Amino acid sequence: MKIAITNIVKKYFLHAIIAAVALFLGIMLGNDPEITWHEACHANYRFINADVVCDRTPVITKTGYAALQGRIEALLTAEVAAGHLAEAGVYFRDLEDGPVFGVNETADFAPASLLKLPLALVYLTQAERRPEILKQELSVAKPQWSFTQTFESKVSIDPKEPHKVKELLMHMLAHSDNDSYGVLLTHLHETGQKELITATFLELGFINPNDINDAVLSVRRYGGIFRALYNASYVSPALSEMTLAWLAQSNFTEGLRGGVPEEVAIAHKFGGRFTEDGKKQLHDCGIVYYPANPYLICIMSKGDDFGELATVITRISAEVYREVDSRRIK
Repeated sequence: MKIAITNIVKKYFLHAIIAAVALFLGIMLGNDPEITWHEACHANYRFINADVVCDRTPVITKTGYAALQGRIEALLTAEVAAGHLAEAGVYFRDLEDGPVFGVNETADFAPASLLKLPLALVYLTQAERRPEILKQELSVAKPQWSFTQTFESKVSIDPKEPHKVKELLMHMLAHSDNDSYGVLLTHLHETGQKELITATFLELGFINPNDINDAVLSVRRYGGIFRALYNASYVSPALSEMTLAWLAQSNFTEGLRGGVPEEVAIAHKFGGRFTEDGKKQLHDCGIVYYPANPYLICIMSKGDDFGELATVITRISAEVYREVDSRRIK
């Protein structure tokens, strides 16, 4: 027994010496071992919150955003006065334990194509228990839907041909494809699983989730979905990472994307809709992956012209990015 204990002590003593030598050599070579470890750790997680498993020193100042909020309120007031906008809601959250603010953040809007993300979560929550669901092939012989696609998908599938659920989810989120959405929605209805939609929408804070055509939600509620994905708190880290990676493939450039440098990734979902009051609604919500300090931004808008609404969203996005970038610690 004494020999065994002695060997264990020698083993760990040897490991300690090796670690100390490695640390010394790292410092002598000009490498900060803590930074190197952080970089290696964060490299494994591009889209979810890597600080769940890795620690990091703040890279921007974390004071409040009262001045930015005031500028956005003034911008929205001016756009309304100019006739470019009827109403808008804005929600911002620094995802690295930073401040939060909102402008008209509890006002309800028609989610339109934003519904595709919660529908994806219906399938992903099931896939956590039964991973084989993602490999299941679905098709609809006689599509009955007539969804209005305000911004045409550049990539679409043939709903009459079989496609794996995982492929349909990717097309629905990355390309906002209505046919993929139709196949996935039809399958739940035809297999008696409509209650899964209602349950998921209730969990996510939708109002009137029993009829998704009449469902409404606010920027604050919808922003919470992205926060849950970023923190991997709704579905597993692997599924959260996959979902955000799909959303980062979006080629919609007329909203949030227009206010952020091209090299900065954005995982986002947009949606546009004509409403019964004759107005148009355009929304864009997601995570802007500002280097080492991602932030969440959700903007919903209502007005008479999609082009003008897109410009308003881009202006707000640019204003927020400039503010965040100005706070970078040199």
